[in-house]
Amino acid sequence: MKILNRYILAEHIPPFLFSVFIITFILVLETIPKVVELVIDKNISVIIVLELIFLNLAWMTALSVPMAVLVATLLAFGRLTSDSEIIAIKSSGINLLRILIPLMVAACILTYGMIEFNDKILPDLNHKARVLTGDIRSMRPTLTFRPGIFITDLSGYIVLIDKINHTTSEVEGVRISETKDPAHPRIIVARAGLMKFIDKGQTVQFTLYDGELHMLDTREPSNYRKVDFKEQVIHVGGIGSELKRSGSTFRTDREMNIVQMKEVVEQAKSAVAPFNTRIYNAIKKKFDFLFGDSLVYVKDSTRTDSSALAFLKADMRNTYSMFQREAGQIREQKKIENKYMIEVYKKYSIPAASFAFILIGAPLGILTRRGGMGIAVSISLLIFTLYWAFLIGGEDLSDRGHITPFWAMWSANILVGINGLYLLIKVVTEKPLFAFFRK
Repeated sequence: MKILNRYILAEHIPPFLFSVFIITFILVLETIPKVVELVIDKNISVIIVLELIFLNLAWMTALSVPMAVLVATLLAFGRLTSDSEIIAIKSSGINLLRILIPLMVAACILTYGMIEFNDKILPDLNHKARVLTGDIRSMRPTLTFRPGIFITDLSGYIVLIDKINHTTSEVEGVRISETKDPAHPRIIVARAGLMKFIDKGQTVQFTLYDGELHMLDTREPSNYRKVDFKEQVIHVGGIGSELKRSGSTFRTDREMNIVQMKEVVEQAKSAVAPFNTRIYNAIKKKFDFLFGDSLVYVKDSTRTDSSALAFLKADMRNTYSMFQREAGQIREQKKIENKYMIEVYKKYSIPAASFAFILIGAPLGILTRRGGMGIAVSISLLIFTLYWAFLIGGEDLSDRGHITPFWAMWSANILVGINGLYLLIKVVTEKPLFAFFRK
């Protein structure tokens, strides 16, 4: 039996590794257009591009590994069936369920490893990827000075140059508006000058000749001053497109581990208690007033029945408004609780999908026989589509409060697993499913 176990595992490992590579590669291809856009707009280096792709490989791996289990199972059992090895195993008196045992053991190890990966490694890499993407998007595009065009991409400056000699760096007709201080803007006008990039391209230095410096005061227009100069040096910063790394302690739900998300869930549950208490106290107060011993009718000739009714209506409206506010706060906290519990269950349910994919992949691989890679990929895509549709739909229904986060994340696994068990029983008992599969 040990030989059979090793043989079954050996049949699955190559197609599994191949499928992980192919699925991950396809997911990488989907991100290429976004990366190319950043390269063109921000002129980032190859090292930064590779770092961004590497960080995004984390969530791709979390998805591709369970998906590869299904493809590998379909391919392996399809080949075993086409080579009549399944018939040979059955002829030896070995139940088909027996050959699934090594696969289930391997799925246990794989599931445990992926849960640890999703909990310990994936959140940090997701966080770094989001921060790096934000830093890249905040970069200033590579600035190019062109004659006759206003340069407005500089923070605090507007630059207009009539003529530029890119060979000698000579410029003519230079106008620079400095708006760093809105209350005291400055305008520099010069006949000619020289332009030079310094500080590794982060600053442009203008050496201007025969010009005027206009200093304005928007609060006191009479404080306007004008200075003529023969030569003036002006430094305009923020020219380069160098990436500036930033640190962020804020984390989204996809950037937290299980412990952190459960802490948020507990905080949301604790926040609901005061709202429930206020609602309970308000109701109790009304009941005590209406049915308690303290209610005593006092004749008041100044209050008519209509005014008393109006007072009662106003009081009921205020109470109803208070109930609505408190109920709204409870719903918001419940949404937060559901949102984070969905992510908690997701860290378990997606790795555990390996078991469901083995259950449904083994009988489908036997039934499709000589279908090969094309049939395996087609069936995998169909199952993946249904699986993710259930996950996305379940998450949406849970956000609306229609189902619990548990069923939102685990219903897809349960559905695939039940159908897999049904197909497996049919294959083991050699009962036909449909006319298409009759021998």
